[in-house]
Amino acid sequence: GAMGSESRQELLAWINQVTSLGLTRIEDCGKGYAMIQIFDSIYQDIPLKKVNFECNNEYQYINNWKVLQQVFLKKGIDKVVDPERLSRCKMQDNLEFVQWAKRFWDQYYPGGDYDALARRGNRGPANTRVMNSSAGATGPSRRRQ
Repeated sequence: GAMGSESRQELLAWINQVTSLGLTRIEDCGKGYAMIQIFDSIYQDIPLKKVNFECNNEYQYINNWKVLQQVFLKKGIDKVVDPERLSRCKMQDNLEFVQWAKRFWDQYYPGGDYDALARRGNRGPANTRVMNSSAGATGPSRRRQ
């Protein structure tokens, strides 16, 4: 419908602003960790230690999605997470999930600062560490809204 009409670029910009993961394609969301961090920015109690931020094969992606599945169960979020499907990193499946996640986030994000890097223990794709290395010594950088 008319809701969730953001372009892929807008959705990626939003994900990267919240997570500092530096994703370049919606398909990358199929690895699971970016969406988990989006939900951690809302609840700030997701067990990110169980999440593989440096994953590079499908069974690791599936395990990440299973972490999110558990979160949804615990929080009573009525949305089907299909690890087998999402982990294939197909554009359309992931785009639909991201659009849904964006609507959810718009509704429930508590606001304020969220230090994505600190929450995940500075793990993640190498390019994000490079991008944020200058901020490392001075502590978390404050994001202006």
